[in-house]
Amino acid sequence: MQIVTIVGLTGLLSFRNGQQAVVELSRQLQAEVAARIQQHLDSYLETSHLVNEINKSNIQSGLLTTDDLSDLGEYFWQQLQLFESKGVIYYGDEQGRFIAAQRIANNGDFIFVKRESSTAPAEIYQANDQGELAALQGHIPNFIDIRERPWYLAATEAQTNTWGNIFALQVVPQIDLPASVPIRNAGGKLQGVLGNNLSLNAVSEFLSGLEVGQSGQTFIMEKNGNLVASSTLSQPFLTDANNQTQRIQSTASENIVIREITQYLLSSFGSLHAIEKTEQFNYRLAGEKYFIDVLPYRDDWGIEWLIIVAIPESDFMAQINENTRTTILLCLAALIIAMYSGILTARLVARPLAHLNEAAKGVARGNLRETVSLSRVREVRELAKSFNQMTDQIEASFTQLRSLNQVLAENESRLNQLLDVLPVGVAVHNPNGELTYLNQMGYQLLTDEFVQAEVLGHQLDDYGIYSAQTTRRYSSQEIPISRALKGEFVRTDDIELHRHGRVVSLEVQASPIYGEQQEVREVVAVFQDISERKEMESQLIHNALYDPLTNLPNRNLLMEQLDTTVARLQKSADYQCALLFLDLDQFKVVNDSLGHLAGDRLLIEVARRLENAIQLPDLAVRIGGDEFILLLDDVRDIRVAVEVAEQILEQFKQPFRLNQRDIFMSPSIGIVLAEHSYKEAADILRDADLAMYQAKAKGRACYEIFNETLHTQAVRRLNLSNALRQAIAGKEFVVYYQPIVTLSTGEPVGFEALVRWNHPEEGLIPPDEFIYIAEETGLIADLDLYVLETAATQLRRWQSQFPQFAACKISVNLSMATLNADLIPRIDNILAQVGLDSRFVTLEVTEGILIKDLAETVSLLTQLQARNIQISIDDFGTGYSSLSYLHRLPVNNLKIDKSFIRHMQTGDTNCEIVKTVAALGQQLG
Repeated sequence: MQIVTIVGLTGLLSFRNGQQAVVELSRQLQAEVAARIQQHLDSYLETSHLVNEINKSNIQSGLLTTDDLSDLGEYFWQQLQLFESKGVIYYGDEQGRFIAAQRIANNGDFIFVKRESSTAPAEIYQANDQGELAALQGHIPNFIDIRERPWYLAATEAQTNTWGNIFALQVVPQIDLPASVPIRNAGGKLQGVLGNNLSLNAVSEFLSGLEVGQSGQTFIMEKNGNLVASSTLSQPFLTDANNQTQRIQSTASENIVIREITQYLLSSFGSLHAIEKTEQFNYRLAGEKYFIDVLPYRDDWGIEWLIIVAIPESDFMAQINENTRTTILLCLAALIIAMYSGILTARLVARPLAHLNEAAKGVARGNLRETVSLSRVREVRELAKSFNQMTDQIEASFTQLRSLNQVLAENESRLNQLLDVLPVGVAVHNPNGELTYLNQMGYQLLTDEFVQAEVLGHQLDDYGIYSAQTTRRYSSQEIPISRALKGEFVRTDDIELHRHGRVVSLEVQASPIYGEQQEVREVVAVFQDISERKEMESQLIHNALYDPLTNLPNRNLLMEQLDTTVARLQKSADYQCALLFLDLDQFKVVNDSLGHLAGDRLLIEVARRLENAIQLPDLAVRIGGDEFILLLDDVRDIRVAVEVAEQILEQFKQPFRLNQRDIFMSPSIGIVLAEHSYKEAADILRDADLAMYQAKAKGRACYEIFNETLHTQAVRRLNLSNALRQAIAGKEFVVYYQPIVTLSTGEPVGFEALVRWNHPEEGLIPPDEFIYIAEETGLIADLDLYVLETAATQLRRWQSQFPQFAACKISVNLSMATLNADLIPRIDNILAQVGLDSRFVTLEVTEGILIKDLAETVSLLTQLQARNIQISIDDFGTGYSSLSYLHRLPVNNLKIDKSFIRHMQTGDTNCEIVKTVAALGQQLG
């Protein structure tokens, strides 16, 4: 019985020894295959960053320019000829411009994709044999702005060479791995991003070419489960009916080996991200045993993939099974011989087996260096060898595991140190909302009385979080952490912390971190103190809405308030408000005499008096210069506004103390009562302005209440102003002639030209309604000279037709604006064209005009008199009538104003004035 047992045990050991050899062979083959894949990936992936570095160097050195996208695309085409692994090479800049040269499948065709701006369409061009942009093939609809592309954002965030996410191309069905690098100019400013796409189809072709047993498979996937390449799939992606490319999740692959192995890894490790070292295991699939080797693959630029090699045991066991059958037969044949040597064999086998058993117990107790000596019995010796190899592998695995744990601990320490030097707070919360991590800045911002141990584990709403500029605490559901735990990405700056009477404004950004099942595993919150920025924003708002000199509200705030007021007027027919428009009389005199600093102090004092004249919610506003507004809210009667205006006028009777002297200043006030008929805020301001100017016209230091007549007059003045220029060009003016006769004989000695506007709609308009408009618009000179030319032409015609008019003169009025250096040559030109002698011309000017600039006026009048043109002072007696000025002026005639003539009676005052002026004129020659 013992001999039978020994023979059977020998056969069993032989079979197991064969199986162990198969395992070792499969592991060796898997390691070699994995090493070849890793070596190929290192070389294949490195070319992407090499191409980017070459292009980056050429751009920064000036050998390559990004100004002409077509030239840049042709250069990329040349590189595609050199680097066959590249599917597309591209460049995008900060203005949204984009150029790409792209390989189309493997048929040797290339295309270009170009976009000249972020708003321009993306154009597809065919490449000719020289790599130039040939015919336009079409456009790409809904082309995403390259500055929002993951590869662009990844490069700008990493600040160096980096990988983007694997993505599907929009032009051809293909998945590529983008590599990108930022380009900065000499000043360090971001200029654009260079990139190229690595075709992953070539990786699958490489895997297909590997010999992995007779039916072994290899595939590569990302740690999120997306398939990268496979030795059994022609393409590691799907295309739908619209030829759109879709990634394949390994768990959803049609290949049962890929699908089942991925699901096994997920069930064993919980997440593919948990696989940090090489893993080897056996897995039974469809009744067949597979040897599985999982190798994590990483590079220096952020790739984290898993390389899986799967080999069925049947690829190795056919010969082993045949050997096993042979061994059994030999054992049976040797059974008889074994019976004779049973005792000896038992001794030879039992002793090393006992040692092997003791060694196995030692390994179980943790002594991984336990080994056994080799037996002279072949089977036992092989078993001992296998045992010793097993202990060596276990020890190596534990050593590698300890090394990885040490690296992880060091990385965690470096990460904590990095987070602690950040100038912003960083907090991590678990799904229950409890604080699990807080960096040093976070402790400084959130706490000032707790130690670190007391902070961790608390809910964030334990720390006095308030809504900005309120005393309302955030509810637990409103806190960004709570919203992020529900899957929201939250960014807000309306959070405040109240700390011992001090308010800290925070900007918070909370982001959810998802697990493999798309559940929120953690929330990371980044926050910083923005108290200083909030104060600056508040000051900017104040500066935008308040006058910096007087600290009164300015025009911007007034218009906002008026918009609100107009909306209220429209809603309520009973609501009224009053607006008082104040303009300081003769304010320019203060600036010119005492200086602008004194003028500013005067404006400040005026602002204080106006503020004292009203009560909240009434508003005092400075809209600019020396103009102020009082907005009286909810006024039931115009008398309220009148009382305020009278109170202000009374206050202004008190002097202002400036530069050690008393200054008296008066305002002109326009009042408008606003009710529901007003639809625009500007209309209220306009009507108050009209009323203010009417108050100035009445003599200043008074108020005027707006009425529709003022608006009608303003509209009429605007219409006449707009029509006046066209009227001069269209010669709509008519000149009438008033005879000038000698009282003693009644004979005419001349004519006075009187102009009237023959308006096509209103008929004749007298000069007092349009002359001042012509002066304001700068058209008066053209009008005066037009009248002069018309009157001179008419006089010349009369002199030719009527001999009695041969000595008559023509009198023409001149405005102040016409009396300038250009007047004389223009008069000379008119008289020359008409053919009228200048001695027959008299120019009439008012005495107020003459003394505006006395020296220049005397010079001009002297030059006119040198041409025998007579000068007449019109409306004498209504202006300054200064004898000193009159004596210095070269004038020929005095025209007494009609106000003295119209009601003149013998012996009355007007008659005596007329006699005196006549005598004065005769005495002056």
